[in-house]
Amino acid sequence: MRYAIGRTGEYVDTRITNRRQIEALAPFSCPDCHERVILKEGVKRRLHFAHVHSCGRGESASHQQEKWNVRQWLQQRGYAVDQEVTVGGRRADLVASNGTETLIVEVQASPLDAETYWQRTAHYTGAGFQVVWLASGMRPDPMPAFSPWMRAELARKHALFVPAGRQLYRFVGCPTSLRRGQGNWVPVDNFNASPFEPYYRFDAHRWTQRVRRSRITPPYPTAVYRRLVLERLYPLGMLPSLLPTCCYLPLPALWGIHIHPFDFQVVLYLNRRSFPNDSVKWSIEKTCLQFGVTPTSDFLEVFEVQWKQLLNVFDVSPDVKEWPVPRTLEAALQSDVQLFQGFQRFMAKSYTN
Repeated sequence: MRYAIGRTGEYVDTRITNRRQIEALAPFSCPDCHERVILKEGVKRRLHFAHVHSCGRGESASHQQEKWNVRQWLQQRGYAVDQEVTVGGRRADLVASNGTETLIVEVQASPLDAETYWQRTAHYTGAGFQVVWLASGMRPDPMPAFSPWMRAELARKHALFVPAGRQLYRFVGCPTSLRRGQGNWVPVDNFNASPFEPYYRFDAHRWTQRVRRSRITPPYPTAVYRRLVLERLYPLGMLPSLLPTCCYLPLPALWGIHIHPFDFQVVLYLNRRSFPNDSVKWSIEKTCLQFGVTPTSDFLEVFEVQWKQLLNVFDVSPDVKEWPVPRTLEAALQSDVQLFQGFQRFMAKSYTN
């Protein structure tokens, strides 16, 4: 084994440090299981660390370092932390307790599908633990890309936490496509996140630029898009680029379903326009099913609440037939600017008050 934790709490690398320097940092422990390891060197093997009893783990050095950094971050905030703990037959990366709560922290580096994410989360929560997933290896970039399990965590926790060095960041924002989102990276001291934070930190200029690109270059007319949007718009004398501004709302709830956020809102708009007597909940569910996705009851409830709340803030009726339809692209873009800048001012005023 190339790496171990020395008595100072830092990683020790046998490839870049000589034996005398390493021995001065004894005793050593395994970064994964925290059992004692010893320094060894043989005729056929270079200087390395070895378990007294093997822990059977084989992770990259960067991932081990990241877990160690998260462990220290938790300890600095009063948590007692155990690493590589088996909980009901599953091995958790970190189990942290501060006397009032016990957390399972998964530092996820390898690819993970959304179904496995939900299964493991349900396993831990069913055992009475709170669960936080960290996106290992991700960096707080301005235009982040999220895999399906990350979108699920954003929907569940209202944020995605990412370790970067000795600091943790959380991303809060709204989806703008199937993989990307717009929001902010915030350094954190705890795992709390408000569902309203994406609104308090909303950037109207960036959002209107994203909507502008969608208006100027609507989605390529795939068979699904043609059936759900184009074949229903043209009989109404409407163009995809001239849809009402309220078809482009920033809705964090849309992290919870794998459909393009703007396509979803456009089809919901058309469903509400065609069948105004349907309940809002059924319109939302029908929209999901039209995209071949079965929604959860949590998604239906959260999306309906967010959608109605935003329309109320914009002073727009839930009756979509009353939504003004722009006549020109210039008018559509101007409507976007006015609505979203007004929303940003409203949220900034609410936050300060």
